[in-house]
Amino acid sequence: MEYSLVINSQGLDIWRHAASGIEHEMKLDACDKRARVKFQDWLVGERRRCALIADLADERHAIERLPHTSRADRLQLIGRKLAQCFPDTAFTSATLLPVGPGDNMLKPVLLSALPHSSSITLWLDVLSETATKGRIDVPLLTSVPFLVERWYRRQHTLPPQCLLLTFGAGGMRQIFFRQHRLAFSRVIVARASTLAGSLPAYRDELTQTLAWLHTQRLIEETPSILVLAAEADFPLLRELTPSTNSIINFIDIAQCPNASADFLPLILRETRHGSAPNHYDCPQLHRARQFTAIRRAIWVATVATLAVGLANATTRFVDAAHLRQEIGQLIAEQQKLQTELEKLNTQTLIEPGADFPDEWFDKVESLIRNGSHTKAHIDSGMLRSDTAPTLPEPREKAP
Repeated sequence: MEYSLVINSQGLDIWRHAASGIEHEMKLDACDKRARVKFQDWLVGERRRCALIADLADERHAIERLPHTSRADRLQLIGRKLAQCFPDTAFTSATLLPVGPGDNMLKPVLLSALPHSSSITLWLDVLSETATKGRIDVPLLTSVPFLVERWYRRQHTLPPQCLLLTFGAGGMRQIFFRQHRLAFSRVIVARASTLAGSLPAYRDELTQTLAWLHTQRLIEETPSILVLAAEADFPLLRELTPSTNSIINFIDIAQCPNASADFLPLILRETRHGSAPNHYDCPQLHRARQFTAIRRAIWVATVATLAVGLANATTRFVDAAHLRQEIGQLIAEQQKLQTELEKLNTQTLIEPGADFPDEWFDKVESLIRNGSHTKAHIDSGMLRSDTAPTLPEPREKAP
């Protein structure tokens, strides 16, 4: 069974990939003192394949432009840039972006990082411990922006460059796409319990984001803004337009394939599309995968050894059966020869002290020639019998 484990500021949401779609199975509150135990109890069940997804407001992104170099030099440059931009976290990622008209022969790279906080480590420790025991498979640690990028790239009717806005209980998420690739993401936390109450803050933050995109040379003019929301919220969300001085286009989330009232289940399906999405380096999961691979290699080696031993035993058993069959045939031929000799001796009347007649020698030599295969095995020592006939040495016939 496949699952998506979504880490957010409130805790962990467990979503099950069923035949009918994505179903919410369980929510674990980070403030619950028994949350760790409950998560361990859930993992004890059937074997599962889980995608670990971060949905955090403090996920950070930065774009660096690097000179064209060899792959080894580029990796070293990216490593230094990650250490400079995000020195306080081990969860980092780097993605090459398409070269734009304003990049001046430089290669843009999107650097991303997740905060190394208890909101991640609480669940990650339990997952890595269970993964080393071979109970679950956690192939990657990814995030909502990476999954949204995967979804956006498959929507061929959407523009290559736009600022996508989505809304949920956690706030408004801004995701900027450049040539259909993720270039920036930011979450503005909700300031009120309703969308109308948070709308003024959303409007101000949207204006600041557009100004920041200009300063980063990501846009030359105001990009198109695309809002993915429920149709009932369209009239309220149109109030974002005056401050941005741009046209806002709306997409009814209900019109998306396999859509629901929430945007999150829609993008969670992206974990099952083909190759893995962009993801973060996670040393704990990497060690767990290595340990699992070692366990699997040991298991395969053990099975292979048992198979070879079984094959050898089967071969020896077959050879022994053939040998027993040949021995039985030899014994039968020996007994037949013994019977023929006894019959010959009975039929031939020889007076005491007289020589054996020539006819007797002729019949004995004929028996030996016909049973030469048996005599050869008897002489070689493979088969001995106390009842083996004793044959006199043949003499030359009288002229």
